[in-house]
Amino acid sequence: MSTVQAVAATLKKSLRLDFSQSDPVVAARNAVGVGIPLVLGVVLGQAPIAVFGAVGALFAAFADRPGSYRLRLARMGMTSLAAGLGGGLSVLCGNSPALSVLLVAAFAFATGMLLSLGPNVAQVGTAATAVAIVLNRFPMPPSAALQIAAVITAAGLLQSLLAIAGWPLHRHAPERAVLADLYEGLAGRTRSEQPKMTAPGAGVLLDTARATITGFGHGQGPSMRSYRGLMDEAERIRLEVMALGYCLERFERAAAQDQHDAVRRLLREAGLALDAVSASLRKGTVFDDAVLAPVAEAAARLGEVMGRHPDSPTGRFASLHARALAGQLRASARMVTPGAVEGRVAETPARVGGVRVSLQAPLGILRANLRLDSAVARHAIRLTVLVAATDWLARLLPGSDRGYWIPLMVLLLLRPDFAATLHRTSARLAGTLVGLGIGTAATFLLGSGNPLGNVVLIVVFVFGVRLSGAPNAFFMGIWTAAYLVSLLDLAGIPAGAVALPRLLDTVVAGILAVAATVAWPAWERTFLPARIAELLGAYRHYLVAITDPAPNKERIDSARIRARLARSNAQASVERTRAEPVAGHTTLFTGEGVLVQSHLLIQAAMVVDAARLSLRAGQQPVEGLMHQLAPFMADCEATLKACETAVAAGTPPRAAVALRASYLALKDTMERDPAQAETVQLAVLDAADRIANSLDTITHLLRERGARPKAVGKA
Repeated sequence: MSTVQAVAATLKKSLRLDFSQSDPVVAARNAVGVGIPLVLGVVLGQAPIAVFGAVGALFAAFADRPGSYRLRLARMGMTSLAAGLGGGLSVLCGNSPALSVLLVAAFAFATGMLLSLGPNVAQVGTAATAVAIVLNRFPMPPSAALQIAAVITAAGLLQSLLAIAGWPLHRHAPERAVLADLYEGLAGRTRSEQPKMTAPGAGVLLDTARATITGFGHGQGPSMRSYRGLMDEAERIRLEVMALGYCLERFERAAAQDQHDAVRRLLREAGLALDAVSASLRKGTVFDDAVLAPVAEAAARLGEVMGRHPDSPTGRFASLHARALAGQLRASARMVTPGAVEGRVAETPARVGGVRVSLQAPLGILRANLRLDSAVARHAIRLTVLVAATDWLARLLPGSDRGYWIPLMVLLLLRPDFAATLHRTSARLAGTLVGLGIGTAATFLLGSGNPLGNVVLIVVFVFGVRLSGAPNAFFMGIWTAAYLVSLLDLAGIPAGAVALPRLLDTVVAGILAVAATVAWPAWERTFLPARIAELLGAYRHYLVAITDPAPNKERIDSARIRARLARSNAQASVERTRAEPVAGHTTLFTGEGVLVQSHLLIQAAMVVDAARLSLRAGQQPVEGLMHQLAPFMADCEATLKACETAVAAGTPPRAAVALRASYLALKDTMERDPAQAETVQLAVLDAADRIANSLDTITHLLRERGARPKAVGKA
């Protein structure tokens, strides 16, 4: 992709609509939360002070994201406190330009570094920095610092209370919703023509569910135990569906129509049962056990069909996993009702003192990123220098009371990588142009001289901001600009005096943000090899975990989570690399090729995982099968380790094993000694064949493209 094509693709992406993260109920609730302090301010004759409260409420609204009520309260509460702290300290330093700039610089650096802990945590720093930038342009006596901090914090906490208002009635509504989405996603996989080849979207849903149910501040009681059990069963169900999908593929190739139809019918009935579990969770109703009858009938029918083909190893494998799937659906049915009717079941109070939150991991992550070769550290330094410099220079310009807009826009636009910065800048600039026009016209017609009319406009515009969501930066920019026009008009700054300066300031900030990423770039292509290496390492740990004869559920769950996270990181890195207007074709080609082959690898590995689970569920010995697999898996581990090292170093892989020979040795061993786990051996052999193909292809890709090309340039 040429430079022009990459930039054009990024600009086109800026105008794309994506409402997957939009929620009208949340948007309306957040808009009301911003409107309440404004109405109180207008009624009490303190509209300018109430404007500060509206700012705190809006930043708290940005932290109103999916998650358990406890997590949501913690996230929004911390954002409110940070905004209040930023406002109070800004007032204290307001009479000293040097102290004000130093404060803004400190907040900006902290915000940049917090990005290493994720966007939700970085939002806390953004709130504090943004409020500090704005308030230090409105000189107030130091004695007002506590009052301003209290107003901002109180408005943010009010927004937080609105977000958790349903807690007393439905304590675990977020947990139920995320599990309902998970089971609905599993149902969709069972209805797929090729369940095994369906993109691994359920993994994302599983990670979301796990973060919501076992994350910070998770509760206790029968409902929570039900949710954890349902999450574990969903993991098992996903593996069984993958295993039965493998059987479908085998029967289709062998033209075994009756066996194929029996498996297809079972999956169809399982999908309906999974839909019923999802509906029970979503609606809060008791699960109807009659839904399971067709599943039992389909499983019995499958057993009869497979019984007519006693010499079919795939048929025996399908029967084994059909019984396992039916059992897991029964287990889910038993657990879903206590969770679905959580409002009508007495629960054990949460042990707040029993929740341990370790700061060691976050502090370790921050320390690890305090290096110049870290994309996060470079971003933090760029952000600090640019925000502090523009904040200082804006004070020297005419109309410096409104010069805060440039550093504020730099704070909101600058991102660690070029593609994201260009995307946000182009979208925000186009959105600001439209939004300033809408906001100015609406304020002139309905809000000028009418404070309550302005409040209504602000509420409408905030609803638009929150409904747009992060994926729609262009539309979010429209409503944000319109909101600020009306808010400033309410504070006493006429709308007509705002539009043109705001537009010019946004252009300047965008140019500076993009220029900063080019002048000292953190090109994603330089970090892509590390992301691919992490992916290969995560898959290596997963293969080792599932082939360990000793049962260790915690270790396997941890390996699954790590593998899904590494895959999502690698996919995102490939997308960002593809959007960069610089030469990185070889690196991108290798990354894309490894991603494709790794997808095939993990699908085959999941069949092995499902086979292991089915043997344990049937109380059959696993050790014999694992002993047969051990030499092959040791070669796979060595090859993945060699590829992982090669990707990270940019060299061809060394010490990689020729896995085709290793697979043939495994096949010979299993055929000579079929006594152990005969039912699953054919499936495991087929999976091993696919694993060998994928790893051999990855090794070939890295040998062909292993050395980094000189065209990549310096980071």
